[in-house]
Amino acid sequence: MKNKSLTFRIFTNTFSVGAFIYFICAFLFISNMYGYFEKQIFSELETESNFLENYVLENNLVRLGSLKTENRITLIDSTGKVYFDNTVDAASLENHGSRKEFLEAKTKGSVQIARFSSTMTEKTLYFARLLSNGDVLRISCNQHSVWVLILGMSQILMVMLVLAVIASGISASWISKKIVEPLNLIDLENPETSQVYEELKPFTKRIAEENFEKSQREELRQQFTANVSHELKTPLTSISGFAEILKSEGTDPKVTKDFAGSIYDEAQRMITLVNDIIKLSKLDEKSISLEKEPLSLREICRESMNILSAAAKAKNVTVNLSGDSGLINGVQPVIYEMVYNLMDNAIKYNVEGGKVDVTLQNLIDSKSVILTVKDTGIGIPSSEKERIFERFYRIDKSRSKQNGGTGLGLSIVKHAAKYHQASILVTSEVGKGSTFTVVFPV
Repeated sequence: MKNKSLTFRIFTNTFSVGAFIYFICAFLFISNMYGYFEKQIFSELETESNFLENYVLENNLVRLGSLKTENRITLIDSTGKVYFDNTVDAASLENHGSRKEFLEAKTKGSVQIARFSSTMTEKTLYFARLLSNGDVLRISCNQHSVWVLILGMSQILMVMLVLAVIASGISASWISKKIVEPLNLIDLENPETSQVYEELKPFTKRIAEENFEKSQREELRQQFTANVSHELKTPLTSISGFAEILKSEGTDPKVTKDFAGSIYDEAQRMITLVNDIIKLSKLDEKSISLEKEPLSLREICRESMNILSAAAKAKNVTVNLSGDSGLINGVQPVIYEMVYNLMDNAIKYNVEGGKVDVTLQNLIDSKSVILTVKDTGIGIPSSEKERIFERFYRIDKSRSKQNGGTGLGLSIVKHAAKYHQASILVTSEVGKGSTFTVVFPV
C-alpha cells in the first residue's frame, strides 16, 4: 500500500473529527430534546392531576368520565381495586395493589414512572398521587420511543448530515493546506532561515546540521582526493624516472640493481598507501559488515608485537606488554588495525634503543577497558597535537617517508575508535615520548 500524503492524512483526520462531532452533537440534541419532552409530559400530567383531584374528592365520577382528554384517568382505592377508568370498564381490570406506581404513590405521595411496550417502540408515562381520602389517582399517556423520534426526524437529520459533511470537507481541506503550506516553503539549503512551526524547529535544525556535515564531508573528500593524488604522484614519478633510465640500457649491473630496488621500495609504498586508503574508506562509509564479538585486547596486542618484532629489533626498541586481559566487544580486524598502527608508530618514531610500554586495564567501576601505548620517542609538539589524526598529516615528513609511513595510520586509529564508541587521549613531550590512551566502553 502506498504511503498517503501528509495533506491527505490531515484532511481525513480533520474530516473524521468533524463527522464525529456531528454525530455526538446530534445524539446529545435528540436525547436532550427527548428528555425535555418527557419532563413536559410529566409536568402536564401532574397539573391535570391537581385539576382532577376536586372531582374525585367530591365523588363526581360522572363529570370525571365526561371530560375530554387524551390521557387515561384511573382511580384506585386503598386496597388496589380499580373503581374508575375513563377508557375501559373498571370492573374488568385486575387489582392494581402490586403495581409499582400504586405502591410508591402510597409511600411517597406522588411518583413518575415510565414503562416501555413489548416492542420498545412506545412507552407509557404514569403520574400517580395519593389523595387525602387514601385513594390513588393515576394519569397516563403514551409517548413514542427515541428511535421513533429519530425516524420521524430522519429527513431533517439527513439534511443536517449533508451540510455537516460539506462544512467538514471544506474546513478540513482549508486546514490541511494551511498546515502543510509552511512545510512546502522550507528552504532545504538554508532551513534555519525558514519560518516554521515551533515544533518543527528541531527538524530544520537537524537538516541544517546534516547540510553542514555533508559540506564538510564533501570538502574532506576533495581534500582527500587531492592528497591521494599527490601521495601517489611522488612514487609514480620516481618509478617512471628509474624505468626511463633503465630503458636506455646504458647502466651498469650495480646501478640497474639499485634502481630496481628503488622501484620495488616505491611500489611497496604505493601498495601500503592503497591498502590504508581502502581501510580508511571502509571505516568512513561504515561498510564493515562483521558482527562485534568478545575480544581479548591482550591477545591482539601480542599478535601485533609478533608481527612488529622485526621492526622493533632493527631499531633496538624494547616492547613490553602488561596488565589485564582487556575483554571488549568489537570487530577483530578493525581493533587489530588500531592496535597495530599505535604500536607501529610507537616503534617507528622512537629513538635507537628506546622502549614501548603497552598496558591494559579493566575498570569494573566505570565499566571500561583502557589501552595505553607509551613510547620514549621523539614526541609531538603541543601545536601539532590537534592535527596528528588528520589524513596524510606528518610531523616530520622526511622521517615519516624514510620509515615507510603513509600519514594515514592515526586516521585509521581515530576512525576505528569512533566505530567502537571509544575515546582517545594523547599526552606528549618533545624529546621524551608520547602516550596514547584508548578507553573502550564495555
